[in-house]
Amino acid sequence: MLNRRVNMNRLRRLFHLLEQDISQRKACEKLYMGRNVCSGYVKKVEATGKSYRELLELSDESLGELLQLKSYQHRHSDIRLDVLTKLMPQYKVDLENPKVTLMLLWEEYKQDHSDGYGYTQFKEHLLRYIKKKRYSYHNDWIPAHELQVDFAGAPLYVTNRCTGAKTPCPVLVCSLPFSSLVYVMALINARQANFYEGLNRCLLYLGGVPKSVKSDNMSQWVKRANRYEPAFTDAAVQWGSHNNTTLMATRVARPTDKANVESHVNIVYRRIYARVRKETFYSIDELNGRILQLLDELNNRPMQGKSLTRMERFSQQEKPLLQPLARTMFEIKHRKVFTVNSTYHVQITEDRHFYSVPYQYVNGKAVMVYTTSEVEIYVDSERIASHRRNYTEGGYSTLEEHLPEHHKAYMRSRNYNAAYYLRQAAYIGPNTLQVVKQLLESKTFIQQSYISCLGIIRLAGRYEAVRVEAACRRANAMHNVYYRSIKSILERNLDMVDDLDLTPQKPLPKHENIRGAEMYS
Repeated sequence: MLNRRVNMNRLRRLFHLLEQDISQRKACEKLYMGRNVCSGYVKKVEATGKSYRELLELSDESLGELLQLKSYQHRHSDIRLDVLTKLMPQYKVDLENPKVTLMLLWEEYKQDHSDGYGYTQFKEHLLRYIKKKRYSYHNDWIPAHELQVDFAGAPLYVTNRCTGAKTPCPVLVCSLPFSSLVYVMALINARQANFYEGLNRCLLYLGGVPKSVKSDNMSQWVKRANRYEPAFTDAAVQWGSHNNTTLMATRVARPTDKANVESHVNIVYRRIYARVRKETFYSIDELNGRILQLLDELNNRPMQGKSLTRMERFSQQEKPLLQPLARTMFEIKHRKVFTVNSTYHVQITEDRHFYSVPYQYVNGKAVMVYTTSEVEIYVDSERIASHRRNYTEGGYSTLEEHLPEHHKAYMRSRNYNAAYYLRQAAYIGPNTLQVVKQLLESKTFIQQSYISCLGIIRLAGRYEAVRVEAACRRANAMHNVYYRSIKSILERNLDMVDDLDLTPQKPLPKHENIRGAEMYS
């Protein structure tokens, strides 16, 4: 029992009672102390040769040392501990290397000190020393001053409804250290376009812009790390300039530089990841909708040791100090220099889609600047073309004014429809109109007859419209409605000959035993 940690107040009370000539039995009853424990202390007192009064005047430390109580013995009396204590500062530095373990340090320690501590005592003394040397600094955060950004280490998943395959989605976590307000969004992937879309959504959630934004040295944010002058990516610089905020980066491998968001990642694991672990999401929008629901619960949840929730503190003390949002949402602008080829079209490689430029710039140098929605092409700082971005793979976005004249004519011919040919035929005459109608009705796919119709209408440019009308009248009478036959009539001047009975023949009567053209389609 004497090896237990001594309650010095009870021990002093025992000495007071014994000094007043109260028996050990009654003293034990008053103090709820075992008789063996009491007699043990009495023997230790007798061995010192001092009276109870003299012992009561000593300090707790001196009294413990005098009575040889284990809890108050001098901790440096062990020679092994003296030796280990001298080695601890270097061991603490060594443990900062992730490749060094406690077991490795102990093995090296035992090689030099064979009579030293075993592994368990070595570990206990060393960890106690490190804990005493670990200090935490309390930051007094300034409201609306800084937004911290990080990716959660674990992804969430979107499931393919047909195959059941799961696609990992990186999760963006942002926090305001002053109010501890947190924002969370899952992304399709961690590419720059999606990363900055996530930051845009974060600012919309906050309803304003903080004075600075800090992230670690992720490739989307920093292109060259440096403790004093990090070089940010072009996209980061554009985003910061667009939103009028300062870019900041942590030191390399120093997550404590953004400790607030690091701690919030763990909170997100407990409050969001844990809640959705048994749920299935079939789209990124469905996943983010659920995240937003749980995020509102988190930000409106009472904070431990504080009277306000995250959202209440943010709304009351931080949101009024945020800078206003930009008028438009930021989009990354990519820049590409190229030589215009003979097709006067340029390609966005990742989409494999082509965009037209004026044909006059063929073989010249140009610059394409594009975002997720717009494509602009410049020559000598002058914009020569502008398109809406199209993500159709292998497609072409072509403006008619960019084409040379003969290409315009060809394009127009491809864009003609049945109404156009009927309208043009009516200008020539009723027989021509009748021929065109029959041509349009003769094909299974009406587009197959467009070239023939165009050829007949163009005959009016080589011959007089009156002659084309007469040739069509002759072709109708002969039931020979083809472009080649009408052209032959005009070439042989048969439209001017009146030696045939051009009265249209009556068609054969319908009969159930007579097969029509539809039988051969």
